Amino acid sequence: MEKKDVQKAVRILESSPEFTAIIPEVRSNIVMAMENAETINQVVGIPGRITIVNGMPKATMDPDFMTSSHMARLVISVIKHNPSKRSAINIKYDPIILEVCRKLGLEISSYDRVHEPDKVKEREGSTIPWGVETAIEKSGKVPDIIYHKGAWGKEPMICLLGSRACEVAEIVVCIAKLTEIRKKEGLLIPEKVIEPPRDCHDVLFATTRKSWDNKKDEVPCVFCAIAEGNPKVKEMVLYNDKENMVLMNIFPYNRGHLEVVPVKHFTDLNELNLEEMGKLFYLVQKSMSLIREVIKPDGINIGINLGKTAGSSIKHLHIHIVPRFKYESGFMETIADTRIIEEDIDITYNKFIEEIEILKR
Repeated sequence: MEKKDVQKAVRILESSPEFTAIIPEVRSNIVMAMENAETINQVVGIPGRITIVNGMPKATMDPDFMTSSHMARLVISVIKHNPSKRSAINIKYDPIILEVCRKLGLEISSYDRVHEPDKVKEREGSTIPWGVETAIEKSGKVPDIIYHKGAWGKEPMICLLGSRACEVAEIVVCIAKLTEIRKKEGLLIPEKVIEPPRDCHDVLFATTRKSWDNKKDEVPCVFCAIAEGNPKVKEMVLYNDKENMVLMNIFPYNRGHLEVVPVKHFTDLNELNLEEMGKLFYLVQKSMSLIREVIKPDGINIGINLGKTAGSSIKHLHIHIVPRFKYESGFMETIADTRIIEEDIDITYNKFIEEIEILKR
């Protein structure tokens, strides 16, 4: 399983010309450990690493279990603290990359190799575990990013952690694309990157939207349960006129993601008559106005997914209204469950409530 996941990750990376620009001088490696792995020979990676051929990323060999690897040691050290984070990749150090990661809400921590104890330096293979322990202690938890600025003869490095290799690859490609945009626009990033406080954030970057299936409420239809006021179902209803509702998506694709939902259990647009259709989309218009007033996005996507193959996880008809922002990847990456960007959902809910009259007009 781990080999297949790393193979998929390699295909993602090899298809991204943007990733080439963030491959370090020592080259990149992407690894994934077996569940409950304890030694580096239980970690799959790329022997020979990922290099650059004709301007594109290229794995020098097929994924295999490692016998010696800095990244394998890193992920083994990480899973002692968080067994779910079994994958990692290393990329070049750049303040712009760190700023992109911070803007995406990734938890960032670091260690300084200058302060590496002599007894650690003297023991082969001890630097990475020491660095991981230092970064985790500094952050108070396993971060998404661990970086260091190098030392004598040691290249500075950024390491991205995640649960699966393919997810890590998707995230790092997104980071590479956003970094390229920022550099093209000439945005100046200070050399000193301020790491966000542990207890607050502007945005949250999450890689686990696929866990949605495991978090569904045990009811035949979650939207019908919400309409009926079932207390067992978690919900954030903003508006309900007994015909249609406006809800905050509690597993949002982006900050301020709303859903307009008929109270009646429709499964297809063709089931609505002309009057019902008019009321539904009139509420969509008002919801767009609410988002523009509160979230102030650069754009908005409106989407309806009909059927599982089209991306729908709930059969009850509902319309997504998703705020879009300038610095993010494409819409297909968003609806393909690769990432989420959101403000703390309770804060956003309170902001919407303050302007709720927009829906009632």
